[in-house]
Amino acid sequence: MTAFPHLGFWFLAALLAGLLLFIGAPARAHHPGAQDNKWERLDADEPAPVFALTDQNGKRVALKDFRGTAIIVTFLFTHCTDVCPLLAQMLARVDQQLSEAERAKLRFVGISVDPRRDTPQQMKRFLQESRLSEARWTLLTGSVKELTRAARDYGVVVRPAPRGDLVHNTVFILIDAKGRERVEFHGLATPTNEIVKAVRAINADTKTKR
Repeated sequence: MTAFPHLGFWFLAALLAGLLLFIGAPARAHHPGAQDNKWERLDADEPAPVFALTDQNGKRVALKDFRGTAIIVTFLFTHCTDVCPLLAQMLARVDQQLSEAERAKLRFVGISVDPRRDTPQQMKRFLQESRLSEARWTLLTGSVKELTRAARDYGVVVRPAPRGDLVHNTVFILIDAKGRERVEFHGLATPTNEIVKAVRAINADTKTKR
């Protein structure tokens, strides 16, 4: 019998789940039931971290492919039964509050934190089951290395949780049509009307700078 019985369990869990494991305290990581009533807005104006991943149709998609359209990026995984479905519902409500002209200038991007289970086929199934339009949504997956880099570049912390689950940040990142990161919202309590206002301000600002 090993002298450290829990060590083997957590090592195996991390290996099997293909976890994106970060060392350090996750200042904004979501823990069910903890600080769900808090949210934070951070403004920026800098080039968004680039990525090149695989979408729900098996196609390689890069950040540059969204040029000309603003996007809201969030991080999730399709087997999540806690926060991730709520993230998708929140962004669906954002979409409903926009006019047709505003919707034409915005897309939603979900980057997976679960490379082992989130295959393109599984992500496509998630969109269908969540009633999210592929015309509005792009879900992205990739290798452990690719998704680890994307999460790290956007400041997302992912940790293992009991029963093979994952704990990660609740974040909405607004990137303008020129590929510049403009606003981050942190927290599940972020009001959808605040996201809508930020989207409108970013699109108006981008239009005036043309």
